[in-house]
Amino acid sequence: DLEGVQAMLNWISYVPARKGTPLPVSRLTLGDKIERSVDFNPLELGLSEFDPRLYLTGQETESKEGESSSWTSGFFDRGSFTEYLAGWAKTVVVGRARLGGIPMGVIISETRTVEAKTPADPATPDSQERVWQQAGQVWFPDSAYKTSQAISDFNKEELPL
Repeated sequence: DLEGVQAMLNWISYVPARKGTPLPVSRLTLGDKIERSVDFNPLELGLSEFDPRLYLTGQETESKEGESSSWTSGFFDRGSFTEYLAGWAKTVVVGRARLGGIPMGVIISETRTVEAKTPADPATPDSQERVWQQAGQVWFPDSAYKTSQAISDFNKEELPL
């Protein structure tokens, strides 16, 4: 499947060709500069709840008149953030991104309340799916494990965190 191959190639672009060799630094694209400010500020945008990924990625904002949109930069290079392990332990966000073309590992806490699910056990007839809310900015056991797994992965890939 083409989408899977593209995801693998994207992941490989963050790791050195061989253990102990320098990280693959890429050229900046989409008008990014190494010396730039982080413009995303949820308070200035009037957001009480927001996606913490926007701190990392930035955001395209449209003008109210429907005119051309403008870019509000985030911490990392535009279009470089790739989240992984998104389907579980949703109170923490992990991924890879580039900062000035340098690949890095990323861990950030989710600020919003998220829904967690435990599927029903098919071996137990009276088992039911369990759904509950998890508060944002809290490391639950599953998110702590996801964080430790990501740190271990980034260490093996020799990515700065």
